[in-house]
Amino acid sequence: MTYWKQLSRKVLYKSDWLTVTLDKLELPNGRIIDNFELMHYPHTAVGIVPVNAKDEILLVRAYRYLQETFLWEIPGGVVEPDEPIMEACRRELEEETGYTSGLLTPLTTFYPHKATCDQKFHIYLAEDLSKAEDEFQKEEVTEVGFHSLDNIRKMIDTGEIDDGMSLVALQRFLLRHKNHS
Repeated sequence: MTYWKQLSRKVLYKSDWLTVTLDKLELPNGRIIDNFELMHYPHTAVGIVPVNAKDEILLVRAYRYLQETFLWEIPGGVVEPDEPIMEACRRELEEETGYTSGLLTPLTTFYPHKATCDQKFHIYLAEDLSKAEDEFQKEEVTEVGFHSLDNIRKMIDTGEIDDGMSLVALQRFLLRHKNHS
């Protein structure tokens, strides 16, 4: 059963990374919405919360062009076509930090903006970390570092971590950690 009926769809923009559509919809009460804009992402995304034996979280300081900022966030990225989600986690972790994980555990899955965007984020906890490479993706990652849980809380409170995926992932980890301590 379709609650809202799609009357038409116009593609406004299409690339390998994003399609923007304009839908005309009919609501159950008969009301017509002429311009309902949607963003469709062909790639799901992964985020990783890497935790070492001292309960410190490995973050990356990344440059974000749109905001012109260098702030801390969790490693993550897109899942390539036909790539298993856990493999994408392993790849992104190593590319962005130079570390590998011996144990990946799902933390949560969410949609960052369900009303107008269909991209899905999968967040994994990475434990049993090993340094594999001295290099990391320097095009966007400028620094990697381990942070205590107290420091993570402060960074969230002060806005030093402001990325939505990182906030969801870290808050979920902190809640889980509190409940298992």
